[in-house]
Amino acid sequence: MSMRHVTVALLIASTTLATSRVAIAGSNSIGLTITSDRNPKNFTIPKSVKYKLIGEHTFNTGLIFGGSFQYTDPAFSESTEQNLEGTVGYSVPLNSVLSLKGSAGIGERWEQNPNTSFPYYVLRAAVAIKINEDVAWDAVSFRYRNAFDSGDDYDTPQIATGLTFKLDKQSSISVKIMRDWKEGESSGTGISLGIKKRF
Repeated sequence: MSMRHVTVALLIASTTLATSRVAIAGSNSIGLTITSDRNPKNFTIPKSVKYKLIGEHTFNTGLIFGGSFQYTDPAFSESTEQNLEGTVGYSVPLNSVLSLKGSAGIGERWEQNPNTSFPYYVLRAAVAIKINEDVAWDAVSFRYRNAFDSGDDYDTPQIATGLTFKLDKQSSISVKIMRDWKEGESSGTGISLGIKKRF
């Protein structure tokens, strides 16, 4: 079975959990994030816009199954890019204010031009601080992502911070700022706006 088939299977499983009406212990969520990536040396110059659709099921134990699809539209190129990911994670509340979250997963990246694709792995860790009942500070989140084959040049870590605002018991919006690197060089600064619906 190819890595893309494994990734698709994980995505289908997580999306099924996240959209199912079957009584599963825990909660489901669907989210959409739009990110504007800017030139790392000149913030006024756009680099790309990323659209990311996310589905998750969080069990009462804190175990999280997730899947996502991201479409990247470069500012000065017709070579669009896509990422498909499946992840397994865990959320740990340390107390009433502080919580930790980590995940690991695999994905497939492909580009329109040149027509290339390759599998990768991804690790994420995050710390969140509850400010009040309606606002949380996503104090720091770190992503390490790399291709299984180092020749694909996809060593792309990211660090981010932001805020999440509850609209009601089921809905929230978030804003984040992030810094990206590729193969040891700064590759972009991003600002994202996200919306999430739990059910």
